Amino acid sequence: MDRFFSHLKQPFTSVWMSLGFVVGVVVTVFYYQTLEFTVITISILIVSTYFKPFLTVLLGFICGICSVAAHFILFYSFELPEQHEKYAYSVGVVIEEVISATPPQYVKVKITRLEDREYSHFRAPSALLSINFAQPIQSGDAFNAQVRLKNYRAIKNFTVFDNQLYAFTQKIAFKGTVLNKQLNIKSSQKSNAVSAYRAYVKKLVNNAELNWLYYVLLTGDKSLMTFEHKELMQSLGLSHLLAISGLHISLVFGFCYFVTRFCLKLLKPELNQALNVSIFYSAAGFIVAFLYVYLSDFIISATRALIMLGCYLLLYYLAKQSLRWRSILYALVIILAVNPFSLLNPGLYFSFLAVCIIFMVLKQFPLRGHTLLANIRTLVVIQLGLFIGLLPLSLYFFNGVSLAGLVLNLVAIPILSFVLMPALFLSVLLGLLTDWYAFIVLYDFPLAYIYQMLQAIPQHIRWLNVGQISITTVVLLYSAVPLLYFIELRLLACIPLLTLLFNYYFTQTSLWRLNVFDVGHGLMVLIEKDKHAFIYDFGPSYFNRFSRVPSVLLPYIDAHNLIVSTAIVSHQDNDHAGGVAHFKAAGYAWSFDYFHPSGVYNDCIATTIDFQGLSIQTFAKEEFNNSNDNSCVVKISSANHSVLLTGDISKARESKLIKKGDDLQSTVLLSPHHGSDSSSSVEFIKAVNPTFVIHSSAYQGQWQFPSKAVVKRYSEIHAKQYSTGDVGQIRVDFYAKHLELSTARGEESYWFIKD
Repeated sequence: MDRFFSHLKQPFTSVWMSLGFVVGVVVTVFYYQTLEFTVITISILIVSTYFKPFLTVLLGFICGICSVAAHFILFYSFELPEQHEKYAYSVGVVIEEVISATPPQYVKVKITRLEDREYSHFRAPSALLSINFAQPIQSGDAFNAQVRLKNYRAIKNFTVFDNQLYAFTQKIAFKGTVLNKQLNIKSSQKSNAVSAYRAYVKKLVNNAELNWLYYVLLTGDKSLMTFEHKELMQSLGLSHLLAISGLHISLVFGFCYFVTRFCLKLLKPELNQALNVSIFYSAAGFIVAFLYVYLSDFIISATRALIMLGCYLLLYYLAKQSLRWRSILYALVIILAVNPFSLLNPGLYFSFLAVCIIFMVLKQFPLRGHTLLANIRTLVVIQLGLFIGLLPLSLYFFNGVSLAGLVLNLVAIPILSFVLMPALFLSVLLGLLTDWYAFIVLYDFPLAYIYQMLQAIPQHIRWLNVGQISITTVVLLYSAVPLLYFIELRLLACIPLLTLLFNYYFTQTSLWRLNVFDVGHGLMVLIEKDKHAFIYDFGPSYFNRFSRVPSVLLPYIDAHNLIVSTAIVSHQDNDHAGGVAHFKAAGYAWSFDYFHPSGVYNDCIATTIDFQGLSIQTFAKEEFNNSNDNSCVVKISSANHSVLLTGDISKARESKLIKKGDDLQSTVLLSPHHGSDSSSSVEFIKAVNPTFVIHSSAYQGQWQFPSKAVVKRYSEIHAKQYSTGDVGQIRVDFYAKHLELSTARGEESYWFIKD
C-alpha cells in the first residue's frame, strides 16, 4: 500500500495537508459534538496509523480543528458579566452602522469596553442597540453609556432567513437599549480613504439615472439600491454582477495587465533578456486589484477573489505550470484560516464552484485568440456550465432559478466587461481633472433604456420558483459530477444518482402539515396540504411598519412553492392581525373573502369547508364585550387527526363552547391566549383532551407565557407541551396513523450558537 501512495509523498505533501485542513474545518464547524464528528475523526486516525502519507492529512485535520477552536474563543465567545442585581451595564461603544435613523435610533456598534473589560477594535464584539436620543448619530461616533444588555437571540423558523446565524457571522453577540437620556458623543473627525472615495464617487454619479448601479460597481456599497432594484436584479439572474467578486477583480487585473504591457512596449526600455517581464505586468495588475478591493472596504466577496488571484499568480510564477486546481485549494485554505466560519456564507460556495466550473470548461474548450467563433463558443459553454453547475446551489439557497439569466448573462457580462467597467474607471480618473458628467451620459442613457426593457420582462420568465430542495439532494448531485468528469469512473456516478431517485420515490411524505411559526409574542399558523396553504393569523407588527409576514410567512410560502387557498384572522389584536396589511399588499386580499365576507376587519363566520380533503370548521359564538373572546375558533380535521386553533379566548368563551356541545376533542391544541392563566380551564382541557399542546409565545416575554399554572394543568393529562419561544417554529407532520413533531431549534441548531 505504501508503494501505491509513493508518488504522493513529497511533491504533494502540501496538497494533502491542505485537504486535511479543509476537512477538519468543515467537520468541526458543522458536526462538532455529533456522532459524525467522532466517526470521521476516528476514521482518519485509523487510516493514518496504517498509511504514512495520511499522516499529513491528519496533521492538516488537527490544524483545522484548532483553527476553528481558536477563532471561536477569540472572536465569537463572549459572555455578559454577572450583574448581581444591577439593572444595566456600563459600556463604551463605537458606532459601526446606523440601521435606522428614525427615533428611537437603531444602530450596530462595537463594544470596546464592557464593565471593567477592555477590547481592542479588532476583537471587540458587536451589538445592536436602540437609542432614544434626539441628536443624529453617525458611523464612527463613540460614547459611554449605561445599557440594558442581553445575549443576542432571534426568532427561529424553518427554511427562511436565519437572523441568529447571520448575527453570529457578523459577530453580533448582544442586543439592548441605551438608558441614558443625554450622551457625550465623541464624533470621529478623521475621514479615511474609503469614505472619501465613496463620497467622491457618489458625487460623480449623482445625476445619472442609474447612479445606484455605477456606485455599487465602483464601491461595493449597496446603500443607494432600493428593494425593487435588488429584487429585479435577482429575478433576472444578474445580482452576481453587483457584488464585487471574481469577475470584477479579474477585469481590473486584466485591464491593468494589458495597459502596463502596452505602455512598456510603447516606451521600449532596455531590459535584461533574462527577466520575465510578465511578472511586472501581473504585479501592476495585482496592485491595482488590491487598491480596488481596499476602496471597496474589503468586502468579503472581493477579498475572497483577491486571495484566489494571489494564489494563482504565486503558483504560476513559482511553478512550471499554472496548477489551477492547487491554486483553488490553497486559496480556500487561506480563507478558512483567516475565518473558518466563512463556511456559513453561501457566497463562498458560489464563488469557488464558479471558478471550478470555468476551469473545467476551459480545459475542454480553451480560449484561442485567433478564432473569434471558437472564443464565442467557449463563452457560451462557460455560461451554460455555470447555469447548470450552480443550479443545485441556487435551488437550495434561493428556492428557484432565473430563466432569463441564462440568456441575459451572455449579453450582460460582455457589456460589463468591455464597456461599462472600463467606462466607469475612465470616468473616475477623468472626474479628478474636470466635470465629466457629459461623458457619463454617453453610457447612462442607453443603459437606462436597457434597464427599462428588463423591467418589462414578465415575472414568469424572469424567475422560476420550484421550492427548496434538501441538502442531501445537493450533496448527491455534486458528488456525481467529479465521477462523470473522469471517464474511468463514470459508471460510479450511477450510485449517487440512484440514491437520489430511491430517496425521492421511497421516502414517506406526510399527508398534511401544521406549522406554528416563531413570531415572538403573537400567533401565525399555516396548514399545508397538497401544496395548498390555509393561514390562521399573521403575527405582530412593529412601529406600524414591520411585521413577520414579509420576513417569515411569504418566504416560507415561496420556499415550499405553496398556493394560498384561504385565510382567517382570529381577531384584531396587533399580535394576531399586525401582518394583515402586508399580506394583503402581497396580493392575497382575496384569501379572506370566504371566512370574512364582510371584510377582514370583521369577525369570521361560522361554517365548514373542504380544504384539499381536510375539514375546516369555524364555531358559532355569542357576542362578547371583548375582542379576545370574539376570536375565531377553528378546527381542522382529517380521518385520524385534528388541530384546534383558539385565538385568545378566555375561560368564559371556553365555557360557552363546552355548553353548546361542540366537538372540541383534538390531537393538537394551540393553547388559548398563548398559555395565559385566564384561559385553559380544567373543563376545557378535558373536553379537548389533546396529545400535544403548543404555546405560541415569546422567549422570556414580559407576560411570562405560558403560565406555570397552565403548564401544570396540561401536565396533569400527560399532554406534551412545546413553546415557540423555547424551541422555535413547531412543525407537525400528520401521517395515516401517526404524527411527527419537529422544532426549528432542534433540527437546525449549531454548537457555536447558544439558544
